[in-house]
Amino acid sequence: MAERDIFYLWHLEHLGLITRTAGGWASPLWDAAQDADPVRVAIIDSGLDPLHPNLRDALSGPQIDFGSTGTGAVYRDTGKGVADLRQALATSQGDLKALVTHALGDLAAHAAGHGMNLSQLEQLHDAVQGADNPTAAAQAFVDAIGVQPAARPAVVPDFGDIAGKIAALDLGADHNAALTAIAGQMAGGFAQIDLPDPAGYFGAHGTACAGPVGGRPPRGQSHAFFRALPYFGVNPFCTIASYATPYSHEIKPVIAALLAAYLGGAQVILMPRGLPDVATRASLPPSPRRLTRIEHHDSSRPETLVDEDQASLPALRQDQTLIEALLLAIATCRYLVLAAGNEGQRHTLAYPATVAGLVDQAVVVAAVTRAGQRASYSNGTPDPAALLHMPSDDAEVLNRDDQRIDTGSFDGSDYNIGGWDTKGVMSGLTPWAPLSLDVRGAYGFAASAQRDVPDYDDGVDIASLYTLFGGTSAAAAQAAGLVSLLVQTGRLPATPAGGAMAIVTAMQKAGLRHDYPPDD
Repeated sequence: MAERDIFYLWHLEHLGLITRTAGGWASPLWDAAQDADPVRVAIIDSGLDPLHPNLRDALSGPQIDFGSTGTGAVYRDTGKGVADLRQALATSQGDLKALVTHALGDLAAHAAGHGMNLSQLEQLHDAVQGADNPTAAAQAFVDAIGVQPAARPAVVPDFGDIAGKIAALDLGADHNAALTAIAGQMAGGFAQIDLPDPAGYFGAHGTACAGPVGGRPPRGQSHAFFRALPYFGVNPFCTIASYATPYSHEIKPVIAALLAAYLGGAQVILMPRGLPDVATRASLPPSPRRLTRIEHHDSSRPETLVDEDQASLPALRQDQTLIEALLLAIATCRYLVLAAGNEGQRHTLAYPATVAGLVDQAVVVAAVTRAGQRASYSNGTPDPAALLHMPSDDAEVLNRDDQRIDTGSFDGSDYNIGGWDTKGVMSGLTPWAPLSLDVRGAYGFAASAQRDVPDYDDGVDIASLYTLFGGTSAAAAQAAGLVSLLVQTGRLPATPAGGAMAIVTAMQKAGLRHDYPPDD
């Protein structure tokens, strides 16, 4: 196939998932999947843009955020009137008095179902109406919206038999007790925060990972209105459950998200993010330059700590022990998909894929380029057959083992590559990268030519909806979509057989392509 024939879903064609026909495109697996019960894929990452036009029909329920509260919260926007008011305050444009009245009307309708006390807001509304310059009073009105208490939780999860499901993991009494306590708090209902979901602004990585899993064209709306491409993930007939977690030293939020995904019935769990390896960090020699409360736990200096400080080393070690046991147990009964990592280490993996036994049980995914070679950044293992390899992008690298330079770039043209004695290790850079989804507006991977207005799908230019996306995150996301598709079409059993080899075998039987990178 000529380079000019590659189109924006080249990675799906590379896998053999879609093929060209005289009338357009064909995908037998998609034909089978659309009439089957959808497989639920849980994504544990930064959160995703829930109003992205190529994702909104894929979500199985509201996104749960484990960053704002350790046992989960749901963001619920209080209506267009509030969004209009926030927009007017941000731009210093609009009739604030009329907008506050409109917002209060939306909130009154919202309050009936969510127990909001509007008395304070009504007083603030009157203050706006009586002000000559209502800006400060309108801002106070908006600030007060975020602290309205809810009479009941917004979402009560359907976890079923919590005790039985946790007992089935067979983790021992101490771990069972810890998980039961977390599950009990979540089962009481996720907290409600009456604000727009911040992942709609800042969940670029999670949005980009969700696209290759289960992105799809918007249903029932014209593409012109949404300015959306007819984008497809690997399994556009799955459902997605999103669990947002903070990228920090904390492990407890990820434990809660992983447990919620398991109890909520996700058949495939994707974790394209890494975790802090507390044990490795703790093994570093002490240094006064690194005297944080993670490394330092001294009872003689209690002012540096608070009770149950999640950043203290003993607490983190305890959390690490629990999550490693939980990952290993879940990998035996659900398809757990992990990214190999982007450190460029050929014989090691990123944590938590390094946990002993996870390569044999989970689906650990490395990245290969469109040319079938190992992506320059992708981690690996001494046995490539232990990993699943999915197409992704490439990156420039220059070391004693590998030289990949973009000779067409300004910097690359400065290197006299032809004069080097590379002894056969020179390999060309592969410029292709998969296209994925991006948060709407200015806060994602792709810049927007317009002001960020995530409350309006028709006010965001198409350039901000999509982005080139790579790394082992993109590879793992495709793998999660593929596993869900193979399960949904009966090519894989509902319970995993363990490791990547079963996936590769199912791919080959389904006529799909899998590239093992050449030895290097």
